[in-house]
Amino acid sequence: MGLLDKAGNVGTKADEKPKAVAKAVAKAAPKAVAKPKAAAKTTVSAKPVKAKKVKTPRTTGLPEGYELASKMNRSISWWVNIAVNFSVLLGGLGMVIFADTGATTTALFGVAAVMIILNVIVIPAKTGRTIGHFVSRTKFMTANGEKASVFHSILANTVGLFTLIGFMLVMFNISDFDSKNYWGIGGLVVGIIFIVLWFVNRNFKKNSDMDQGLYDLLFRAYLVKHIPAEGEVSTGIWGRLENAGEWGDKIASRREDNIKKAAAKAAAKAEKAEKDAKEAKDAEEAEDAEDATKDSTDSSKDE
Repeated sequence: MGLLDKAGNVGTKADEKPKAVAKAVAKAAPKAVAKPKAAAKTTVSAKPVKAKKVKTPRTTGLPEGYELASKMNRSISWWVNIAVNFSVLLGGLGMVIFADTGATTTALFGVAAVMIILNVIVIPAKTGRTIGHFVSRTKFMTANGEKASVFHSILANTVGLFTLIGFMLVMFNISDFDSKNYWGIGGLVVGIIFIVLWFVNRNFKKNSDMDQGLYDLLFRAYLVKHIPAEGEVSTGIWGRLENAGEWGDKIASRREDNIKKAAAKAAAKAEKAEKDAKEAKDAEEAEDAEDATKDSTDSSKDE
């Protein structure tokens, strides 16, 4: 019986071995089939193509709703800015040339620098206008209908200042020219550039239908008449500057009256000259007719 039991156990163990193999094969089969998922991930990770940005056309031309400043407005603005920027500076330069007073000239140059910075940088940064623009009731506007940048104000309102500096640099470096002095040569070149820029800016204005200088064209800026918006009220120092436009209006009206008076005077003078010429011609023709009549009577008497 013991042998038969052992033989029976061996038979059962031998029968159990295929079951283990079957289990192993059943487990291994699903693992081999799971590979196609990696291919699906690679297709999903593709990046979309970005669309190209469309460039908007650059706006040019006079902004809508604005009128170009007249020659009278431009003249008033130019003279006022010249007075503000250069009156004290020229006084200091004159004292340096004719009588060096040391501390006094230094103080004058300091005051001149403060006035130039205020008129060219500080006030335009706040209001977009210089003192000359307030007096002449004008302002610079871009083609987009926005106030011109501070950089435009600095460049456009310092053309004369840089030209003056250019003349000084040229005069100082030419009088003591040394080919080995590189600082002197550099100052001479910078001075010539400043002077050339003045002529270039003037040439652009002369040939522009809208009186735009070099920097006006670069920043697409136009000098237009200032028309306060509805409900716009300036107070404090800005209100006082705004009221300075009344003084500019008085100057403009006086100049217009003087121009009209001069034109009327010239027209009256021309009319009188024409009348005198006609009277002289009529008198000459009458005299010639009288002489002709006299000659005819004399010839008849001789016959």
